[in-house]
Amino acid sequence: MLWHIFQTLSGWNVIVAIVGFLLAITIALTCHEWAHAWAAYMNGDHTAKLMGRMTLNPAKHVEPMGAIMFLVAGIGWAKPVPVNPFNYRNFRRGNFFVSIAGITANFIIGFLASLFFYITVRFGDIGNLGIFGLYYFFMMLMVINFSLMVFNLIPVYPLDGYNLLRSFTKPNNKFMIVMRERAQVMLIILLIVLVFTEVIGRLVVGLSNIFIDFWGLMF
Repeated sequence: MLWHIFQTLSGWNVIVAIVGFLLAITIALTCHEWAHAWAAYMNGDHTAKLMGRMTLNPAKHVEPMGAIMFLVAGIGWAKPVPVNPFNYRNFRRGNFFVSIAGITANFIIGFLASLFFYITVRFGDIGNLGIFGLYYFFMMLMVINFSLMVFNLIPVYPLDGYNLLRSFTKPNNKFMIVMRERAQVMLIILLIVLVFTEVIGRLVVGLSNIFIDFWGLMF
């Protein structure tokens, strides 16, 4: 992602784009992890709250290597929120809502960002540096949140998709056990495949265009 900024932009636009990009990453990762913490708290597990993770303070959630991966490859992560599933009032329901909370947060933010992106493009003058900053920020906020949403739906441990699937399987399900035991290898292979195929990027572009077209019909 970072190379794209330097290749396509120049002058002050580069600085403005980098700032917008970093803000978008921070918001997306922070809200994703906060949503997990809040959902866990609402389902009876106070672990994240007691450890200071039920907060919108980015310093508590952003993981340096995960942020760097976003800059380099367009795929990244934050510090996982600590949860104790044994504290859930109902394991299956709690596990489901905690798992889907981050994905839902990213979808909502991406959806709203698509609206503001459309408004900026439709009614703003992109030649103005300030308007360009808003344009790039909302574009990145939309793209990064949809990227996190799609990435986390993949059922590979420790992604949210794995825990979502776990909500509907028995505790001793052999497939889930194997998936977890071989998680490190599978995750490395997954990241390599995603980086070189750009499949998530294509899905995100398609999803973004759907919502932008939707706002075009509305306005």
